[in-house]
Amino acid sequence: MNLVAIIVTFNRRDDFLRCFEAVLNQSKKPSVILVVNNASTDDTLQEFSRYLNLDYIPELKDKTQILCEKNGVKIVLINNSKNTGGSGGFHTGLKVANEELGVDYFWLMDDDGYPSENCLETLLSEVDKYDYIMPVSIDINNHEKLSWPTRKKNKIKVERYDELFDSWGKIMNHVTPFNGVLLTKKCVEEVGYINKDFFIWGDDYEHYYRCLKKNINPVTLMKSIFYHPAQKVNLEKIFFGLMRVPYSPSDLRMICMTRNWTYIYLHYGMIWKIPVRFLMYSWFFIITRKLDFKGFKLYCACVKDGFKGDFTRHWKYLKK
Repeated sequence: MNLVAIIVTFNRRDDFLRCFEAVLNQSKKPSVILVVNNASTDDTLQEFSRYLNLDYIPELKDKTQILCEKNGVKIVLINNSKNTGGSGGFHTGLKVANEELGVDYFWLMDDDGYPSENCLETLLSEVDKYDYIMPVSIDINNHEKLSWPTRKKNKIKVERYDELFDSWGKIMNHVTPFNGVLLTKKCVEEVGYINKDFFIWGDDYEHYYRCLKKNINPVTLMKSIFYHPAQKVNLEKIFFGLMRVPYSPSDLRMICMTRNWTYIYLHYGMIWKIPVRFLMYSWFFIITRKLDFKGFKLYCACVKDGFKGDFTRHWKYLKK
């Protein structure tokens, strides 16, 4: 079976090496591991070369490099000349894997999580039935909990893995992409690559909604496990604690989140959510954050960007 594991990394040397080693030591190994290095400025490449017992790794930019073979797996690297975010990294990885490496299955993950030893083997057990299969994301620090609250069949959210498993059984009919997702060639060729312009946040769901439009229905395989950090974004209380909105103190993250989700709501049949979210964030910036007009102005500008399909604003904030 010709399968590539694609790992996108940026400045997380130790996390990346942990993920890479877990992929390399799967019970069912991939044919190729394709690492997309998003212009890391730490010593990721140096430590990676030591791990592979190489003297050094040439820092060729935007080129596909076959580094070596390890444990029967071909190791391939792409050094992006600039940080293109998770969306750009996955776009590049899928494009190279599909058009240059000619594989049939694509296994995608960020560098901050890692798969259990039999994660891929379990996913492959259902690949003849589904074209988009996810493992369950388990809290990397507490293996009894999910990485984020997830809905049972009765729509109630739970945090414990055993409760979710008891509710759904073998297959859950929805997903939380992209952590360890397995895509078939049919999915990649019919749906297309990841939207490279999103940079971070929402690119996984934008691709998910394109899958649904093509009648490709993603599922989660409940016995396949991917360990991932727990939900990072803060959920801030509004309307006297009755509701919550996601918020990050990072302007870069708020720009991408606001713009990208506005774009998704506009193009995938959820336009009604835009005014609802606008009212929620108006309350958040004006009431909860006590007249944070600077934050509110940036939020409004990013909503406008989403309507216009302008994906450039975040570049000004990358080094802030």
